[in-house]
Amino acid sequence: MAQKLHVRFNVRYSLLQQGELRMSQKNKWIRFAAAPAFVLGVGLTAGLGCSDVADIVEGCDEFRADAQWGANLDVDFRVKSFMGASGAFITLADQMIADVTAACEGIAKATNRDSAKWDRMEGSARLEAVCKEAEAGFDEVIKANANVQLVALVEGGKCEASLDAAAECNARCDVSGKCTPAQLEAKCEPGKLAGSCTAECRGSCTADVGATVECKGSCSAVCNGKCNGTCSTGDANNCNGRCDGTCEGTCSGSCELEANAAVQCDGTCRGECSVDFQAPHCEGKITPPECELDADCQASCNAEIQAEASCTPPKVTIEIQGGATADLEALAAALEEHLPKLIVNGVERGQAALDAGQVLVEVGGNLKGALTSSGKALVCATTAASAALNASVEVQVSVEASASIGGKAAGSVN
Repeated sequence: MAQKLHVRFNVRYSLLQQGELRMSQKNKWIRFAAAPAFVLGVGLTAGLGCSDVADIVEGCDEFRADAQWGANLDVDFRVKSFMGASGAFITLADQMIADVTAACEGIAKATNRDSAKWDRMEGSARLEAVCKEAEAGFDEVIKANANVQLVALVEGGKCEASLDAAAECNARCDVSGKCTPAQLEAKCEPGKLAGSCTAECRGSCTADVGATVECKGSCSAVCNGKCNGTCSTGDANNCNGRCDGTCEGTCSGSCELEANAAVQCDGTCRGECSVDFQAPHCEGKITPPECELDADCQASCNAEIQAEASCTPPKVTIEIQGGATADLEALAAALEEHLPKLIVNGVERGQAALDAGQVLVEVGGNLKGALTSSGKALVCATTAASAALNASVEVQVSVEASASIGGKAAGSVN
């Protein structure tokens, strides 16, 4: 069954649920960012040597991307893992700002908005200005075509977290050396493990964009074959459209297999494969390893890996129902091009970023003992926390802008 996603409702509901969390998150970040400076001012330096104090004066120049956010620094391992996670979070926030800004610019220009209202701005200020114009342009076109409806058909789209990278990071948290490689292996929450399956797949099978997969279950896009339900194009035995029911044939989107059903999956298998997955990755949260690691270090690892998840935008097709005009066609074309990035940043990537920020808040609050190890550890943790605070604001702006304009572009669930 093809989904005409009601993105506005789904995303706004998610944001509403998290609103209190995000406000609490921002306040915690402010408190944490200020705490090391306060401690420094009242006497932590009394326990440090002269060289350590010099480190504080010099700052933490190693906290930058080309230095891998201080990966080679000789500081407490908890501080180092926190710096790496904060760096990944900052990189993610910057990418989200760039992607959402570009998407909103495309929609704003397609609806003939005045670029002078955002051209001289930068960063989150530019994003907010141009997305406001994109939303106004969208409203103007829709109002002028009151009897016409735009409906978004969304196919595919995913974010993948590397299990290999998670295991490698976990190994750096094993300061006692008691964990075996097998115990450090990263795992994925149930039902979210995915990869290429060369044999039989049980769970769901998703085609790459533009391809099809064998299906014995519900199809999220176009079903070609037998439809045990209502077919939008063709009949029940020869369906070539959206199937409201069970599809037996091929599916151009994601096929949620029936219980105990297995198919040869020429795409991405989620669930179980009768042989080992090839290129396994996690499309959900990575679970802790089986052995005992430093909790804060391991939490930083999870935040870093989730922030570095690789996201593939979905394919979006806009249907114009009720007649088309030149301005509406221009808007539809812009939405097909730019709505995928808004969906990714408003839902999958956005949620991962919000989660990563919350984890960094909790880890930062636990670093007091690690900060006393050296002046360098203190100043680098403070630098990382301050930068992550700014990034958390950018993430929030990106997610909310994506939800607002992306939601307007969606039709109702069918």
